Amino acid sequence: MEKSPDVLLQQLLQHTMRLEQKVLQDASDSDEWLAILDEREKLIEQMQQMGMDDTTITESNLDILRQVHEINQRLVSKMDDRKGAVQTQLNNIQRSKQAMDTYNENGPNAYGAFLDHKK
Repeated sequence: MEKSPDVLLQQLLQHTMRLEQKVLQDASDSDEWLAILDEREKLIEQMQQMGMDDTTITESNLDILRQVHEINQRLVSKMDDRKGAVQTQLNNIQRSKQAMDTYNENGPNAYGAFLDHKK
């Protein structure tokens, strides 16, 4: 069933708003984001296959696209912030792991006893 450009744009706006809700949740999973982004990509491909371009877009379609663009601009900064927070956590974990590896490699394992190598 072929959908009209208006219906596709409305669905794109709905998916974009749903994505915004997921991104703004503190405990949301990025896999959920990817699923919504994939759905949006399919809608955009359908619009491209229909031949939608600058000459076929109506004023109401343009308003919807503006709304989608505004939400996208907000989402990009929020996603970058979350990405930075995850990267910081990953760096801290790697530093902790490296410190533990260095500590554990200092000498033979004496089941919690400290062996002094200096004499």
